[in-house]
Amino acid sequence: MRILVMWRRGTLTCRNTIVDHVFSFQRYDDENEYFYFDIWNGRYANDYDWITKEMFDVVIFHYSLLALRGVDRFWRDFQTLMRNVWRDFPCIKVLLPQDDYTLTERIWNFCQDVKIDFIFSIIREQDLSVVYPKSKVGNVIVKNVLTGYVDEQYLDLIDSLPHDKRKFDVVYRARKLSYDFGRYGQLKWELSNIFRQKLKDTNFKIDIDNTEGNKRAFLGDEWIKFIASSRITIGCLGGAEMMDPYGSIKCKVQEYVEKHEYATYEETQQVCFPVLDYQLQGMLSPRVFESALVKTCQVLIGRDYHNIFIPDIDYIVLNEDFSNINEVIEKMGDITYCEKIAEVCYQDIVQSGQYTYRQFVQYILGEIDSRVQEKNMNKNLSEIIRNNCKRNNDNVLKEMQR
Repeated sequence: MRILVMWRRGTLTCRNTIVDHVFSFQRYDDENEYFYFDIWNGRYANDYDWITKEMFDVVIFHYSLLALRGVDRFWRDFQTLMRNVWRDFPCIKVLLPQDDYTLTERIWNFCQDVKIDFIFSIIREQDLSVVYPKSKVGNVIVKNVLTGYVDEQYLDLIDSLPHDKRKFDVVYRARKLSYDFGRYGQLKWELSNIFRQKLKDTNFKIDIDNTEGNKRAFLGDEWIKFIASSRITIGCLGGAEMMDPYGSIKCKVQEYVEKHEYATYEETQQVCFPVLDYQLQGMLSPRVFESALVKTCQVLIGRDYHNIFIPDIDYIVLNEDFSNINEVIEKMGDITYCEKIAEVCYQDIVQSGQYTYRQFVQYILGEIDSRVQEKNMNKNLSEIIRNNCKRNNDNVLKEMQR
């Protein structure tokens, strides 16, 4: 099959979670041809005028390009462009959304405009029918996947030191999310503040901080090396606890916070979204797999990690109200105990081979395979596609550098 992956780099230096996810298809599937096309900010219709109906068997729309839906001036033109290019294109069309609990209406419209065949969403299985009702997406096949997976390429890149040889005892990075993400969005920030305060007068060597955009963040391979430098990292479920399909909650929150600069989350919630029509389940963050990969022990809030990470076996449980934090810190001080937790987690998550990007790619290909009618696999045509994609991607890099 010839498969085109539409994605958006966004910045010159991408976070590894985006790059690992988008290029996992090319990296872990040798049977099909993959071509990558960076859409940048939508750009121009003539970027696509070389595409003919015989070229692709599958087009994958990656979650990175859906980030444009948060910028009105880009999204309207981009959606029109995608509709004109792909609506009547005779191939299977796959959408890989993330953060699809917010501005979901734009994803629904995109699915209808482009005639998407499959949606592979990070929304938990029990919530899929709420986020993607048939009244909004029709007969699109909707399946659940995870936000990220174990990337086998790091197995050879990272040398996991014994815990007593590592530079830090605890590391963590988090960014403050707006209140419209609900309680899940606040926990990440609270974790950073609480552990930094609790550990400041102890013997723990820590590097715990909050980020603003890319400030104080680790990008590229530096992120995985950062986690590998520590015995322990902390974390919680990601996502948002509420649906905000039209962005109305976000608008209310922004307006309220602008007028009340020091408003707390609890105050803002009572004013802007006192009652939730439906509460979504939290989702695994890619960093839980990255931590497992480098044998860094994890302290995670709560006991529901998709039945993949088992509490008290694969990680140390921190209660949602932080009521057992002193007990948890005592466990964190036991190097042998933490190293054992990390080793068991490595065996369960990494060595089992069940949660790799290789498995993710094969799952998606297996789901769509019966619907694909392969076109003429002319090698000359493949070369034309490759050259046009390269020309586009080079132009995008030049624009970004300017």
